Amino acid sequence: MTSNTGRIICVSNRLPFVLKRKEDGSLTRIASAGGLVTAVAPVVIQGNGIWVGWPGMHLDDPNEPIPESDPNDKTPTAGLKSKRVMSVHIDPKVFDSYYNGCCNGTFWPLFHSMPDRAMFCAEHWRAYAQVNQEFADKTINALEILAKEEPTDSGTPLVWIHDYHLMLAANTIRNIAEERNLKFKLGFFLHIPFPPWDIFRLFPWSDEILQGMLGCDMVGFHIEDYCLNFVDCCQRRLGCRVDRKNLLVEHGGRTVRIRPLPIAIPYERFVQLAKAAPRVIDSKQKIILGVDRLDYTKGLVHRLKAFEALLEKHPEHLEKVTLLQIAVPSRTDVKEYQDLKEEMDQYVGRINGRFTTPNWSPIRYIYGCISQDELASFYRDAAVALVTPLRDGMNLVAKEFVACQINSPPGVLVVSPFAGAGEMMHEALISNPYEIDAAAEVIHRALTMPEDERTLRMNYLRKREKVHDVNYWMRSFLKAMGTLITEDGDDVLPTTMQPVTLEDFDEYLTKYIGNTSKLALLLDYDGTLAPIAPHPDMAVLPEETKRTLQRLANLSDVHISIISGRNVHNVMEMVGIEGLTYAGNHGLEIIHPDGSRFVHPIPVEFDSKVSDLLKTLQEQGWSLG
Repeated sequence: MTSNTGRIICVSNRLPFVLKRKEDGSLTRIASAGGLVTAVAPVVIQGNGIWVGWPGMHLDDPNEPIPESDPNDKTPTAGLKSKRVMSVHIDPKVFDSYYNGCCNGTFWPLFHSMPDRAMFCAEHWRAYAQVNQEFADKTINALEILAKEEPTDSGTPLVWIHDYHLMLAANTIRNIAEERNLKFKLGFFLHIPFPPWDIFRLFPWSDEILQGMLGCDMVGFHIEDYCLNFVDCCQRRLGCRVDRKNLLVEHGGRTVRIRPLPIAIPYERFVQLAKAAPRVIDSKQKIILGVDRLDYTKGLVHRLKAFEALLEKHPEHLEKVTLLQIAVPSRTDVKEYQDLKEEMDQYVGRINGRFTTPNWSPIRYIYGCISQDELASFYRDAAVALVTPLRDGMNLVAKEFVACQINSPPGVLVVSPFAGAGEMMHEALISNPYEIDAAAEVIHRALTMPEDERTLRMNYLRKREKVHDVNYWMRSFLKAMGTLITEDGDDVLPTTMQPVTLEDFDEYLTKYIGNTSKLALLLDYDGTLAPIAPHPDMAVLPEETKRTLQRLANLSDVHISIISGRNVHNVMEMVGIEGLTYAGNHGLEIIHPDGSRFVHPIPVEFDSKVSDLLKTLQEQGWSLG
């Protein structure tokens, strides 16, 4: 038994549909595909939540009303009323700098561990921050709408922010919502990899990204590796206290939960598509299938090289296998992608020219979009699927292929270890796309795998994907947020950091002072050495603390300074240990261990004003000795 405890505000770069202008000038909605829309839209609709996003086109009039869905629309967004949509309108130039410049020109290659392809531009970063502010403002408006609609005893609304386009928004939303006393929970999910520290640190504004994401109560990634990368960056860049075992980060007085939540697909929908799809492949050859966006992260050129090596090393496959590579056009106006298309065309032409016979061509290359029915047919009838990106967050093609494998005997899945799917789908064959010869051998093994082994592997894969479908992913996220209450309880991992221990100090400080010849300790008095008290004279230094300070002061390689807002003589009296440096009035007066004293000079322009103030205070009876 499960129950939701609050409505959802979904915040994504795009709305779950795009707007198009019809010939008569009116707007129409075209539903978007994808697992996110399939999983989240029904929950937003059923809970009367709100979706915040860009409508897919720049409107001359931002107040132009969004149309309702077509009455015959059967997509997951059909029930999303226009009044439950908050579209974000951005100046086209700013949007281009934000989306094509920062998101796709910087974060996409950087987060896929390809920093040489990333560009770092302050103008793009400013546009990114501006757009995130716009999204945050719209989200606050959505929270205010829900606050007016909801009774006071209703559940807390969940703001669910998606992906690398909006990594700054959460912190802004939190600050404004707290100022306005709005109830909320904040969750974030990153749909691409999160890079390791040595890559992430290259971004000039990396600390702002981390602080933005840490504005959430929970941050989700596909796999644990990405979680650990994020935790590591928080500790090394921001100095946060972290718990790697339980995936917790302490920041701003809060504990932020970090969770691996691998995204999935609508499994049963693909099964039904595979059952209904007509046969498209009319070939006696075994089909090796690749389905990808034409993107440099997908390893398409490496895949062609591996297939060429297969034909060279195993000529027994000549005229018996065909590589069917579907490349969906992407960012066709960007030269880097144009160059990749040209390189693909050249490789396909060269390999086909080298191996083609009168009755057979080794590669069938489709550059374009295909229908869901055709795709399901290709998935169903392929003998091998190659999902071998150089880097990928998850890659749902692997899961879609598995769902469509309803034939007997089934095909074989080959995945890259550098995709999230490679971490989850253990029964697939693993192929490193950078090792061309080894990748060719993996393809050969897939083509020659015995039927019983193929069946065993695919059965396990299908069972897992059937259970862990997109609805399971959705429930897992809501459960981790505490928004979904289930019979088996809440998040299984701890949600708060344990108190600081001596071991924590040892672990943290050893990295900095392990081989250092001298150590300087700069310590405050009130609230650090002594507990906060109702009156300054009652803030007494504990005896144990005093003994520890005395022992440290006796060490020749340790230098201790006590810094306080108190008068320097007062703080000396309260501590009562010789051989220390004391700084009073926040450093305006300092007494060194040898008795020498420093007093910050009064600026000339304030000298007469200070003299007049002292005179006035003395006349009022204040003792200034």
